[in-house]
Amino acid sequence: MPSRWSRNADQYGSLVAVRDPHQDGSPEMTFRHLYDTMQSFAAGFHELGVAKHDKVALFSENSSRWLVADGAIMACGAAGVVRGASAPAEELLYIAKHSGAVGLVVQDGAALGKLLAAGQAHERAQEPNPLRALRFVVLLWGEAEPAHVSSLTCPLLSYNDVLRRGEASLKAGSFSPAEVSPDDLATLVYTSGTTGHPKGVMLTHGNLTYQVRNLSYFLAVQPGDRVLSLLPPWHIYERTCSYFVLSRGGQQVYTNIRRLRDDLTAFTPDHFVCVPLVLDTLHARVRQRLAAGPRHRAAIATALLAAGAAYHALPPADRGTSDGLVATAAGLARRWAQILGAAVLAALLTPLHWLASKLVYGKIREALGIRKTVVSGGGSLAAHLDDFYEALGLPVLNGWGLTETSPVLACRRSDPPEQNIRGSVGVPTPGTQLRVVDPETLDPLPEGRQGLVLANGPGVMAGYFLDEEATARAFRAGDGWFDTGDLGWVAPTGVTGSRCAGHLVLTGRAKDTIVLSSGKNVEPQPIEDAVAASGLIKHVVLVGQDKRELGALVWPDEDALSATPENSLSPAELEDRLLDEVARLNSSRPDYHHFEHVAHITVVRTPLSVDDGTLTRTMKPRRPEIMKRHAATAEALLARLRG
Repeated sequence: MPSRWSRNADQYGSLVAVRDPHQDGSPEMTFRHLYDTMQSFAAGFHELGVAKHDKVALFSENSSRWLVADGAIMACGAAGVVRGASAPAEELLYIAKHSGAVGLVVQDGAALGKLLAAGQAHERAQEPNPLRALRFVVLLWGEAEPAHVSSLTCPLLSYNDVLRRGEASLKAGSFSPAEVSPDDLATLVYTSGTTGHPKGVMLTHGNLTYQVRNLSYFLAVQPGDRVLSLLPPWHIYERTCSYFVLSRGGQQVYTNIRRLRDDLTAFTPDHFVCVPLVLDTLHARVRQRLAAGPRHRAAIATALLAAGAAYHALPPADRGTSDGLVATAAGLARRWAQILGAAVLAALLTPLHWLASKLVYGKIREALGIRKTVVSGGGSLAAHLDDFYEALGLPVLNGWGLTETSPVLACRRSDPPEQNIRGSVGVPTPGTQLRVVDPETLDPLPEGRQGLVLANGPGVMAGYFLDEEATARAFRAGDGWFDTGDLGWVAPTGVTGSRCAGHLVLTGRAKDTIVLSSGKNVEPQPIEDAVAASGLIKHVVLVGQDKRELGALVWPDEDALSATPENSLSPAELEDRLLDEVARLNSSRPDYHHFEHVAHITVVRTPLSVDDGTLTRTMKPRRPEIMKRHAATAEALLARLRG
């Protein structure tokens, strides 16, 4: 990766690489300035003792200075250990200790103060304080406070302190970038684990450069194209997209969720990289603005939007293309029946769609500010969002991947447009192999059959740091095949009229991890274990895949209820009482995150048992069987959750 920043500077030197309008002191940097600053910062790290193969913790939110620190760490041949500054202090201390970080780069004084307080709590409990092992601490923003200096046993420096040290080192000729190979570790990205401790995903320089080289297969970025950067940089999806955009001479503008609406119109990005939740929020905002206008205009606009959505819901053959997905799922006879039936609708909807494009879509698109393309990842894309943005003429490139795959495994394409197949996550990244297998036997399945999706290729991680057991589980299929934990099927070849052979359709998750629409991963087990400690609750199963929030199916302890005042409550009152209990126990966990809040529950009175397969022999709920037997109840609960 370090050589790419040098190449960028040589190729795009005077073009603006990054703009950071909401931070003081770093409004914008050209590609040459960015590279020179990275080199100075790297030389400063070198003066602080950072050497090849070291680990440096980088706990901060997105900014141009994060990018400088990240590039500087790699230029030393070290690996950045990344996480957001807003993560729980205990989690950050664990990551710093587990990774063996020699230094810490942290967002600001407030974030450092949180870590110092947690470290001091360790010492009062006569436990090791991970901060004592650090050789240095650097604040990306702000200056060191005396209280922070006195609480540390290592030097505390500001961003500018490190730059000044590095500039002096470069003038003296005492620093040169480390030589790194594709197999060298580039970064450790910690992700949630089923044990409650996060796991360190080891991504190499080869993993990252593979993504940078090949994302152009899906997204065409030209020099000077502007991209808004909204997502956290420790999210590998945002990070590799950022590397890719800059490698093509694109301009990255940093924003945040509070300023997103204004920045979309102020900077009018050519491309927008986000998660489905953001697209849903923008869609809802359009609906609200329509509703707030004159009633007759709102009614017309809403009707035209509905017509556009119906038009895009037609079988693609009626719009001049054929995707073949319906043929795979329902058979050719049903496919042709749908096409014939939809032909009548097409004749009615096509002129309405044309009228909507003239009267409504242009104004909405102008208000959104996005010029060319939307890239969506980190969760499945709801059909109504696909309809909405496609109607506006904004292609949504929906992709799929994991932290462990650096991340993009597959994505939809907009060139040619007929390859942007709605309902799919597109085709594999060049060089990546996907295999659909039986989840139990791991035997390969034919095209069109649903199974567990395995991945192999240059983007797949080296393994989990210091966790051979978890690594072995992830690669249980052997020969470098990574178990993605996702279920899906591949559209078959040889279907007449189909243009989507090889496109992947995901249908669910084989493992228990719940991925919210925000892209956050939730491991249910720690939450369920905490809630099960209640004297009123016997079993609990979380739901919430692709929703903004969590819900829970709750089985009360009938024996305990019969002996308490809760036994006389109405069903609605009991649900409220148990929801309070779930909230209390969940939020009291030491590693609780706000996005793990359980918003709704459904009380289930049908008992679970070993005999019907809903309980294991150790009396633990068996999630797949429960979701199968209580599908209607679970679907009703999911419908109550925000999408």
